[in-house]
Amino acid sequence: MAANPGIVLPGAYSGIAPAAAPSGARVVISPVVRLAFYVFILSIPFEMPNRTIPLEIPTITGSLFLLSTVFSFGTVYRRIPTPLFWFGAWLWFFGLSTLWNRGDHAGQVAGLFVTFVQLVLLMWAGSSVMRDPRAMRGALLTFALAVFLRAALQVLGIGTTYHQEWTGGYRTTLLGQNPNHSAIIMAAGLVAVLNLRLRVVAWLMAGIIGLALIQTGSRGGLMCAAAGTLVLLWHGRTTWARVRGVFLGMLVLGLMAFAALRSPMLSARFQEVVTEHSLAGRERIYPAVVSMISERPVLGWGPVENQYEIAQRIGEEKQDRRDAHNLLLELFSSTGFLGAIPFLVGLTLCIREAWRARRGRWQMLPFALLMAVLTGSISGTWIAAKVLWFSLAVAIAAGAYVSRKNTDMGAIACD
Repeated sequence: MAANPGIVLPGAYSGIAPAAAPSGARVVISPVVRLAFYVFILSIPFEMPNRTIPLEIPTITGSLFLLSTVFSFGTVYRRIPTPLFWFGAWLWFFGLSTLWNRGDHAGQVAGLFVTFVQLVLLMWAGSSVMRDPRAMRGALLTFALAVFLRAALQVLGIGTTYHQEWTGGYRTTLLGQNPNHSAIIMAAGLVAVLNLRLRVVAWLMAGIIGLALIQTGSRGGLMCAAAGTLVLLWHGRTTWARVRGVFLGMLVLGLMAFAALRSPMLSARFQEVVTEHSLAGRERIYPAVVSMISERPVLGWGPVENQYEIAQRIGEEKQDRRDAHNLLLELFSSTGFLGAIPFLVGLTLCIREAWRARRGRWQMLPFALLMAVLTGSISGTWIAAKVLWFSLAVAIAAGAYVSRKNTDMGAIACD
């Protein structure tokens, strides 16, 4: 196995020798499968909500990637990571909650269920593919370049769309994307870009991504970038190395904060929180969802049906359904604690793998990537976002590079 991971932390951390991977973690993936995986990752930042085709581009490329795994079927699906069992249990309770609540939107629920099945399979297959060090390097580099390209197009005004903000100004995105979702993807991409070996190029790319992130006007997106950057740079064998990394992170965040304050629209959005205690409707949604959970705690209100109930309770006039705008509230209001607990256990296991991976060749990158995305789930659900499940796959795969005495990444070999 190559000793050079190809992507290292900037600055003082490039001299840390990567930990040796356990023998069970060495896999070889077909070039066809790796290429299909890279195409899927490349498409993640380029979803098109306002499209003429019935499926999103990342959904199509994800399906093509899953089809390509037949070329390495025995390798890709030989191991079942432990989180997969828990996410599978969550899907089972997803179906049980749907049958129990007997809602009026079966078509939408079925479509959402198929989406989640695909996402779980993408996590499984992606984590297996990235156990090949070449695939992991290629995946991280592809994601960094994809987010940079998406940010550059927005900054250059190519394919941009504008969402008028009632506080004043416009929120800028690409291809009609949701500004908050776009910001989370770019925050995750910022983490990946800051990890590139070519430091000067990485900082220039990070500047473009940071500017595009600010243009979205997403307050949560800035928090995602802050969380991911600080976690990424908190690494080193000595206290001085960690302090120096945090200083670099604070410098990056300081520049972004300065640019944000120079944006009248984004500055007005932050002032809205302080002066009017307004959270873009979340101050009405959260109490309504908590009340719903208290009324049906076991199996919830049913997937999708919970969103229609939220809209009715807050007196929504423009839309007939509203999102819970929080991952935990979405889980407990849709599938109750019977569905939420398995999902949270699976998520916790992925976080543990990302944290363990800091001792391996990828160091803090998997944990920082996951923290950036999960920070966005505090003010938004994004449970069906491809970037979330890609981050989970990176966490599981990165854990394979850290040796264990009795088990390898908590996986069960299915021979």
